[in-house]
Amino acid sequence: MNLNKYLIGLVATVATSSVFASPLLNEGFNDISTLGASGWVMTNNSTGSVGGVNNVIGSSNWFQGDSGYFSAASGPANSYIAADYTNATFGGTVSNWLLTPELALSNGEKLNFSLRLLGQGFTDNVEVYYSTHGASANVGSTISSVGDFVLLHPAFTSNTDTGWVNYSVPLSGLSGDTTGRFAFRYVTAAGDGNFVGIDSVSVSAVPEPTAALMLLLGLGVVAVSRKKLRLLALAGLSASTLVAQAAEPQITGPNGLMSFPNARVVVQPELNGSATPTGNGMVAYKDAATGKLVGPSAEQAAELAAAAVPASSAKLVASGARVKAGGRAAPLTTSRGGVGLALDDSTASFAVVQKDADGKLIESCVPGEDVAHHLAHGHSLPAVQGEKQ
Repeated sequence: MNLNKYLIGLVATVATSSVFASPLLNEGFNDISTLGASGWVMTNNSTGSVGGVNNVIGSSNWFQGDSGYFSAASGPANSYIAADYTNATFGGTVSNWLLTPELALSNGEKLNFSLRLLGQGFTDNVEVYYSTHGASANVGSTISSVGDFVLLHPAFTSNTDTGWVNYSVPLSGLSGDTTGRFAFRYVTAAGDGNFVGIDSVSVSAVPEPTAALMLLLGLGVVAVSRKKLRLLALAGLSASTLVAQAAEPQITGPNGLMSFPNARVVVQPELNGSATPTGNGMVAYKDAATGKLVGPSAEQAAELAAAAVPASSAKLVASGARVKAGGRAAPLTTSRGGVGLALDDSTASFAVVQKDADGKLIESCVPGEDVAHHLAHGHSLPAVQGEKQ
């Protein structure tokens, strides 16, 4: 398996995985009578309201969507939550709050929702707030009070029917991760306002900035070349959600290597053919009775050592290859291990060009061990595969 292709695919997969944006809240308002049990809070501070219920006209606080005005953005026709001018006494001012359950809050989170303002000549306004005071539902007790809540987005406002519009409001400015609530506030001037609906409210967690880097660190330090870095960069571009959260890499190392925060990139050591040999390498013994390769016993190992080819020999019995004078099979200095041989010219192939008696140039491909004989006797030797004449 190509490790770099595997990593590219893995990073791209992780970047688009929902585990990095798990929903903290997802409400479709199919039945708003269940909202209180799941932590939602409704507080009506409108003119003339008592205990969250208008005491003059008699309409409820926030109420189940009414398909007679319009159908929900998604799901059953009445599966949204609504409020209207009757939240206040006739001609009064509306200030009606809808608070989400307590949630984990962090910079970059987004409050997503569908909103529809009916308007029809009256001005409807919906503001968006947040609080970092945990489970607090304090919005004060007057038509202008906000309590523990801070304005996150100015009023969405219209005096005509907007139709359903999807919004995504980001959270920012926090000094650190905390808990709190988001809130919607339906607000109108005295004697104004008509009807509003809210649907499909969701809040999603934000991926950690170093999620991709921690993933790579978990797989181990990776050695990459300039070409492979370009491949990784392309994978990063296709995984824009993840890359947008990561710090910009800096090209500071040799060979154009990138450096990343909290990560170290190294180059695998090159093989060193002149290293001093260490150890005896791996020895296998073929059992005469079973024909299987096994680890030799002490006696068998001694016998093998005694039969080993001296270092100065011109041949290595195991492979038939020549060994450079004074050379021997030696482990090379690489973390991956391995056994290398320093070979002499007898193992190479040479292109030899000779001039024939009639002046014709003849090119031959000759093994190194036959070069001397070929030069002495001409191209009368048997042809070598790949030879040109």
